[in-house]
Amino acid sequence: MVSLTLRGHTAHVPRTFTSWEVKEEGQDDRSFNRWTNRDIIPAPPDERNYTAKGYFGFWVAAAVNSSAWSLGSSNLANGLTAGEAIGMVFVGSVLAGLIAFVCGEPGVQYHCGFPMMSRASFGMYGSYFVVMLKCFVNFIYFGIQAYWGGLAVKVVLSSIFPSFQHMINTLPASAAITTNELIGFIIYIILFTPLMLVHPTKYHKYLWYAFGASVATMGGLFIWAIAANGGASVLGPSIVVSSSFRMLQAVSSVAGSWTGSSIRQADWTRYSKTKRAPVLNQLLTVPFTITITAMLGVFATGAVKNMYGKAYWQPIQLLEFLLTHNYNAATRAGCFFGGLGFFWSQIAVNLVQNSVAAGMDLASIAPRWIDVKRGSLIMCFVGYLINPWRFVNAPGTFITVLNSFGMFISPLAAINAVDFWLVRRRNWKVPDLYVGNSSSIYWFAFGLNWRAFLGWTLGIWPSFPGFVQAISGRKLAPGWLKCFQAAWFIGFLGVDLFTMLSA
Repeated sequence: MVSLTLRGHTAHVPRTFTSWEVKEEGQDDRSFNRWTNRDIIPAPPDERNYTAKGYFGFWVAAAVNSSAWSLGSSNLANGLTAGEAIGMVFVGSVLAGLIAFVCGEPGVQYHCGFPMMSRASFGMYGSYFVVMLKCFVNFIYFGIQAYWGGLAVKVVLSSIFPSFQHMINTLPASAAITTNELIGFIIYIILFTPLMLVHPTKYHKYLWYAFGASVATMGGLFIWAIAANGGASVLGPSIVVSSSFRMLQAVSSVAGSWTGSSIRQADWTRYSKTKRAPVLNQLLTVPFTITITAMLGVFATGAVKNMYGKAYWQPIQLLEFLLTHNYNAATRAGCFFGGLGFFWSQIAVNLVQNSVAAGMDLASIAPRWIDVKRGSLIMCFVGYLINPWRFVNAPGTFITVLNSFGMFISPLAAINAVDFWLVRRRNWKVPDLYVGNSSSIYWFAFGLNWRAFLGWTLGIWPSFPGFVQAISGRKLAPGWLKCFQAAWFIGFLGVDLFTMLSA
């Protein structure tokens, strides 16, 4: 046994486990505190190296990707016209940008991340719930993006090797994935996972290369589709619906999917070189890049539908179809570069939206044992194991998954933002964010802020029956389904109660 002194308390740790602890050079006794390690204290000046250019690359990587491309056309599958789908994507992405701004300000002002924002609003122990819920969502979303990355690898290999393209599937239908898709997924895992050993302060240069690859790939696919079709073709809605709640659902799904990234903006703005560096990108780059990408997807999908009689709402699956439909030299060359660009894009989006930020957050759960690198690796391994392809088998399922994210996350974002901007008026007592006892103003009652939990519960319960109906197919009163379609907005209602109780 060895003993460690932690602010007056002696912790006895078996000698076998001390080698697993996070090793910090040049740090004081906070390094061994259950509330503190090097990756969750305020970012030191030498790590604040993200400029406006870096945040532009960040948001382009987050927005110019296959998921954003799919948003407009997959909403057509839920009954919207092309104009309605694009308009609702814009509204939803504006809301996501606003959430990024209000949730990113603590990082700019105090250089603290999302876990500290959660400690301030939910309490020292209450923040565990917030972080784990957010990480659970990221497990799913990370897995989905990794699956798309694996399909991109499959496209690249199929373009090079005819034998890989025509490989016999040895997996049963119940697996919901083919042999060559699984091989592509495994290769993505092998190539992506080592990046978790790189500190996030070094990513901003890579994001610019990803930006170039993403824009070239999306733009090239759009130009090809329009040129091959002889002009643009606009898809009509797949189903005819009379309820305007479909548009509300579209806004909710867009805002809900990007709120997952926006709520933890402080994890990245804490590395901001200046206070203004992230702002314009949050308020302008977010809505315009998401909307333009979705718009390109709508018109390209319409052109492909006009040519081939089927709408491919996911661009990587479109490349798979093109290889199957016409396996010649020109198609193989085009799909090779397209698949390579999408692979690069899927690497970038998982870095900025999922793995690294979740690694920072998991470090706050067990800072003595987990740093950002170990937390990122945990995120990767869980995301790989959840069979993510089962979440994206159909457009309707994809929208349901995105909307369910917003149902659970939007109340958290609203409570964190209201607590920082209105309740505390942007004033934090930073040292207390790292003190786990009643001397901290963020201790509340037994480390829990019951007001925040009550507000969160109020924000999700109206949407929960509709969520159950959408997932299970059980028939409930129509009003419950409408609440689920508006889940992102309803989630903010709980904030009213939280604000009144905290005043």
